[in-house]
Amino acid sequence: MPIAAERDGFHGWFVDTRTGSIGSWREGSFPEEGRFASLSAFFQEVADHLEGVRRGHALRTAGGRARDAGPGIDAIRAWARVNGYVVNDRGRVPAAVREAFESSR
Repeated sequence: MPIAAERDGFHGWFVDTRTGSIGSWREGSFPEEGRFASLSAFFQEVADHLEGVRRGHALRTAGGRARDAGPGIDAIRAWARVNGYVVNDRGRVPAAVREAFESSR
């Protein structure tokens, strides 16, 4: 079942209703199944991308200048686990965990 597609319909994302995993399609190639384990994991990745924290990359401001996205997401996750927080291996890290990490620095 499709969940997101580009306006032209030539590529997008779908839910495999048998497994619940998320796959993608692109014109001229076979669908890729199992790109994300669940719809929740897909939305967490989208949220990270929109917030500019995906893999610690810099954000682009409206003027086109790069802005530092801060410490890498993996560093925040490692700190959180050592300090007793429960965080997922993928996707978005809760704001409360980020704030605690920043205040500990």
